[in-house]
Amino acid sequence: MKKMLFFLMFFLFLGSLGLAMTCRPPDLPPHPTAEQIMQHWFDIKFTRFVNDAVYNGVNLIMIDKSGYKREKKAVRKRIIMHGKNGFDYKDLIAITYPEYSKGLAVLNWAYMDINKQNDIWIWLPSMKKIRKVSQAEGDDSFMGTEFTVEEVTTRRYGYETYELLGEEIFKGYKAHYNKKIYYANTPCYKIKAVPKKNPWYYTHRIVWIDKNTGIDIYEEYYDKKGRKFKEIFHYFDTPKEGCWWARIWEVYNFRTGHSDTLLIEPGCYNSGLKERHFSPRILERQEW
Repeated sequence: MKKMLFFLMFFLFLGSLGLAMTCRPPDLPPHPTAEQIMQHWFDIKFTRFVNDAVYNGVNLIMIDKSGYKREKKAVRKRIIMHGKNGFDYKDLIAITYPEYSKGLAVLNWAYMDINKQNDIWIWLPSMKKIRKVSQAEGDDSFMGTEFTVEEVTTRRYGYETYELLGEEIFKGYKAHYNKKIYYANTPCYKIKAVPKKNPWYYTHRIVWIDKNTGIDIYEEYYDKKGRKFKEIFHYFDTPKEGCWWARIWEVYNFRTGHSDTLLIEPGCYNSGLKERHFSPRILERQEW
């Protein structure tokens, strides 16, 4: 009897390890709705299939319309709260290079209730000051890039209404930073996403979701006159065996001719981050 109990506990232990070490999302259901597709994408975007995520190497390449390049580096950490105390996740991004902006950081607390505004703090090292900002400022530039704060940190499932426009072959995306073609001839779900906030900085976006992975590979943003003014591209490593990692995020603004590219080095999942690592006070004490 004792031996049987031992083996039962052993297999339960192995099962718990398998759950803890999950580092890839579940598959999309067959014939998914627009809502299921977008929910699945946001689960991937915010790594809800793990307990925490650490990205120690995030390189930002900023290219203006003349071709002049600037570079920044950052780190990013996220802990998934799984509903604890009403939280969805807590996310921290901090600049590590260049020296003049080193330490600039954004801390974001997201709640399970999407009607409750995120708590967002910015640490300004030059002023040695923490500033709490309103989520209404989500259309502000994210750290001087063409990305907005909402696009990188705060937009979640339910902030928009979704309509499945159909299925279509994505012809491919030519990246601005290296001129390579990605996702050529990829079968996609095509979804129209309309923000519930009105007016907002875009009237709708067209989202291309890879049918095989559920990843949002390309987004088109439109203004009130129906003009496409921005595009965003995502590239992920998705091995058949092993962990999935975001590798490239790129934005291009058709109005300014500027592009910004985030090159992300794989870090680690389920590293044991604690909730205390994501408090406003930690911003003052961290050495990036």
